[in-house]
Amino acid sequence: MLNRFKQKRILITGGASGLGKAMVEQFAKLDWKIAVVDINIEGARQVAEAANNQGAEAMALYCDIGKQDDFITIGQTIKEQWGGLDIIINNAGIATTGMMVDCTSEQWHRAINLNLNSVFRGCHFWLPLIAQDGPGHVVNTASFAGIAQAPSMMSYNVSKAGVIALSETLRAELGYRNIGVSVICPAFFKTNLLDSMSPTDEGVKPLVKKWMENSKISADDVARDVIKGIENNQLMVISHDYARKAYFFKRFFPKIYMKRLIKKVPQIMASAKKQSKTTIKD
Repeated sequence: MLNRFKQKRILITGGASGLGKAMVEQFAKLDWKIAVVDINIEGARQVAEAANNQGAEAMALYCDIGKQDDFITIGQTIKEQWGGLDIIINNAGIATTGMMVDCTSEQWHRAINLNLNSVFRGCHFWLPLIAQDGPGHVVNTASFAGIAQAPSMMSYNVSKAGVIALSETLRAELGYRNIGVSVICPAFFKTNLLDSMSPTDEGVKPLVKKWMENSKISADDVARDVIKGIENNQLMVISHDYARKAYFFKRFFPKIYMKRLIKKVPQIMASAKKQSKTTIKD
């Protein structure tokens, strides 16, 4: 698996927990050199230590994905330690909810900065670490939300749709260099994403929690799909069966798809109102 990468060097942001941690564990099984990058440096160290115990060579690196200087510093460290990279995974991000009328300017800019601009920074500052003629690969974590564009997730949807557009464009730009690009678009699965979710719309958060808990797909499943996507140089990596079907339906029946989204808005607003009353009562 992934035999074209001889030096086996990978960097994973958000590696201290959730999907990032699952990807670290999968690459540790393949004996890769892994840079576990996270703002939670203690968590990153624990994950790196566990990977080292599996026989991998891992190191923990601090990064606030909202700050450009951290990307530059990490690039310098990787260059000094390993001489370069073979795979970059821009995975870290946050979750937000709320319709346009509820979305503050602060929330909007935070979502764009941490979900989209951070991916730009990872690509811009770390791509020079991959050999000019490859082989190499870039993986960017978006979300099925970036495809579905369901109501009441305005800033999140737009930031993740931007990641998809960035990835598609980058794939075209890097293809001639033997560098592939994949974009991960998972739907709901059990992770700690809710910890970063801005509770602008309290009617959505409980629904998301329920969907995550009932998901038949785990972070490990998505991580394994990522490796398959890299192996096959696959652009869109969509792990959930219903998400793949929805993607197909939206692409070929856009008018019907939009009508269904519009019908969901009153349901979401009713749920938000009910949740608000419950919160006040409690």
